[in-house]
Parts: sequence; structure tokens; C-alpha cells
Amino acid sequence: MRKKLYETSDRISKTNDENEIYSIVLDTIIELIPNATHGSVLLVNEEDNFYFKVVKGFQKELKSLSLKREETYLYRINRFEETAIINNPEEFDRMHANKDTIERLERINALDISCTISAPIYIDNKLIGLINVDSNKTNYIFTQKDLDLMDQIKCELELAIKNALAQNKLKYLANYDELTGVMNRRTLKKEYDNEIAKMKYNRKSLSLIMIDVDNFKCFNDTYGHFLGDMVLKHFSGVLSNSVEASDIVARFAGDEFIILLKGFDLTQAENKMKSIEEKFLKERLEGIALKFSYGICEIGPDDNMSFDKALTLADAKMYEYKKREIYNRQMQGM
Repeated sequence: MRKKLYETSDRISKTNDENEIYSIVLDTIIELIPNATHGSVLLVNEEDNFYFKVVKGFQKELKSLSLKREETYLYRINRFEETAIINNPEEFDRMHANKDTIERLERINALDISCTISAPIYIDNKLIGLINVDSNKTNYIFTQKDLDLMDQIKCELELAIKNALAQNKLKYLANYDELTGVMNRRTLKKEYDNEIAKMKYNRKSLSLIMIDVDNFKCFNDTYGHFLGDMVLKHFSGVLSNSVEASDIVARFAGDEFIILLKGFDLTQAENKMKSIEEKFLKERLEGIALKFSYGICEIGPDDNMSFDKALTLADAKMYEYKKREIYNRQMQGM
């Protein structure tokens, strides 16, 4: 068993895929615990519910189901304090899960198990999820020996999971902005350079758009940094949902963002920005419609323009936009 756990920890350390991490963990536990035939890893989401991250032996539809804390085995048994055996999982589910959950479990035959071992996953003393290992062998009951084995394996693998998640977070932060979840400046430059190289062959234009949130300093000064962070999250979220998955949204600095629209010329980019302005009017934050200024730099297939030059041109266009808006407001006030 020691060799198997070492091999598992090594495999976990070499992957960046969170799904694969938990899949490796679950495969190992099912392999090492006698008579285990099925299993699942559930993680806690932002709503404090549990969702199925990885399942083995069940239909994939199970992954679309989420459970409230009080619907899980361990919450009812010991409030997630320790690993436990559930001798009749179907009876337990029928007593504690809601009617809709039971019906969905029945449709995918997820109640057809005779016994379960459920173990909490803690990282730095924080509950992040559960590991359930099941047997569908008729009348089979897991033993105390099986439970002790589960705890031994889990303790070994919790450390491997912790290290892997920490490494993955460092890799993520190297490429993405932690607050907003969009690309950071460093990764944006790489993507820009890649697109410039592709343009030699696809002969399509690229539009780089610099954007900043109007009056952002007022949000911070008046309401504090908490609301300021909410503004940035909301702003980046609306931007990301307004472009194609192949396009790029990045946080450049502070309240400044960059969009790369692939295959867009200047006119198309202007039309896109008008539609984004309309979207912000509909998707308000605490009743506030966020406004922004922007500047567009179109890069043609033969321009071979550097990233810094494109930024400088877009920034100059944004400054012109701001001056026009100030002038327009002054004229309206006369």
C-alpha cells in the first residue's frame, strides 16, 4: 500500500487539472479498500452546498446534482468531524434528502448501494469536501478495519492534495488576476504576441481596446475598498460575458482593462463597445449602471505592431474619448 500511495502522490504532483487530482485520489481509494465498487468526491461551493466533482461507477448525470449540508451523510452523523460508515445509504437518503433529490437519484440508479464510507476532506483545518466510497455488493457492510484504512489513505492524500492545490494556485496567479479572474498583463502580452504571429497567415485584423471605469476613485474614497473590489469584479464579469470565448479580457492595472477582439476591424470593435455600454445599463451593480471610457487600436495583418505601441495608441484614443465626454457634459450643462 505504501508504494501505491507514493505513486499516487507523485501523479497528483504532476498534474495541473483539479478534476484529475480528485479522480486519481478516488481511483486509489476504491482500489485499496476491499469490496469498494463505487465512489464520489464532493466539494463545497460558494453557496455552501456540496457538488459532485468526480464520480466512479455512477452515471455522469450525478455530477449535475448538488446537496445541502443537511442532506449529506456526515452532517447528520457527526457534523463532518470524522469518517463514518453508513450501513443503509438508501434508507438514509430517503429520510433526509428532499423529494426532488430522491427522484433524480432514482432515475440514475444512484440509490442502489448497500454500504458507504464517508470521509471529510480538510485542508488547513477547513472543510473543502467529502470522499464517499460505496459497495453495491448485496448485504455487504464495511468494517472498522475498512474505516481505519480509509482514514490512513485519506491522511496521506490530503497532504498531496494540499500541495497540488497550492502549486496550481501559484501557477494560476502567474497568469490570472486573483481578484477578477481575468488574465493579467503578463499573460495578455503573450496572447497578443501569439495573435500577431497568426495574423501573417489568417490575414485578419485584431482590435486592442483599453478601458477604464469612470469615477472609480470616487467608489473607493466614498464607499471603501470593499465596494471598489465589487465594482472591479462586476465590471470584469460583464466584459467577459460580452465577448466570445476566443476573445480575451485582461486586467491591465488598477481599474484599467484590455479587450482583444480577434478578427475585428475598427468599425466592428466600435459596434461591440456600443453593445457593451448597453449591457452595463441593464446589468447594474447595486442599482448603479457603471460607465467607462475606452480607446481602440486596430492592428492590420501587415502592421506587425508591438504590444507596447498598440497600448500607447489605445491609451491616446481613450484620453481623446475622455476629453470628448467632458466637453459634451459641459455643453449639456450650459
